[in-house]
Amino acid sequence: MARIKAPNWIAEGPLDFEYKSYKLLSEVERLKGLLKAGNLFDVLNEVDQNLDYLYMYDAEKITQREDLSNFELIGIDPQNFQLMFNDDALVQREQILDDICDRAIDMFESLHAEVRELWRQIEETITCTYVPHKGYFLTDGFAFIITANNKLHIYYFIKPNKYTKDSWKDFKLQFIQSEDFTKEVYMQRLTEILENNEDRTILKVECKADTKIEGNAIAVIQNKIFNQLRRDFAF
Repeated sequence: MARIKAPNWIAEGPLDFEYKSYKLLSEVERLKGLLKAGNLFDVLNEVDQNLDYLYMYDAEKITQREDLSNFELIGIDPQNFQLMFNDDALVQREQILDDICDRAIDMFESLHAEVRELWRQIEETITCTYVPHKGYFLTDGFAFIITANNKLHIYYFIKPNKYTKDSWKDFKLQFIQSEDFTKEVYMQRLTEILENNEDRTILKVECKADTKIEGNAIAVIQNKIFNQLRRDFAF
């Protein structure tokens, strides 16, 4: 398993507690700004990456402390052991991260809760159905997304399966086109696709949330479609 990379606010700049605290606050405010601007997907990914690293660091430190405590059983002072085998820069770096880790986890968990609340608000407005009906087998397919501002967005997806898709984030909706929605336009586009792709899986998605699609509601829709396909086709 690849090692989780330290976020830039941790990895870059001087090893100074006040500086790292400022960088932490700045990073959280930047992500809040992105979330407010309608970039839910990017913010979710970055918050998850930060929390993955912080949880890993916290767990490793606990493990190291537990391992070092065992040295007392063989007559080794764990504090002296650390001083002998860690250079000053490493000790300083770890002390700074120790001091800021819990605070950072609290701040990113709070931001994650904001993301989840926005996610929930969008998800409650989404319905997803197969058209003209659910097929017997899962295939590559299309998603017809109708939004609150009367737009029709058409996306294409490659069928997910248990061998190639481990999570909904690996499942991608590929944008094809957008246009004003009317029932006539919708039926015309649906007929065109069925004539040329009669065996394709097609879903009609209605999203009534007053929010943008790209980078925002599309993440919730992507998750909903993936989970529905997984449930209905058992991959």
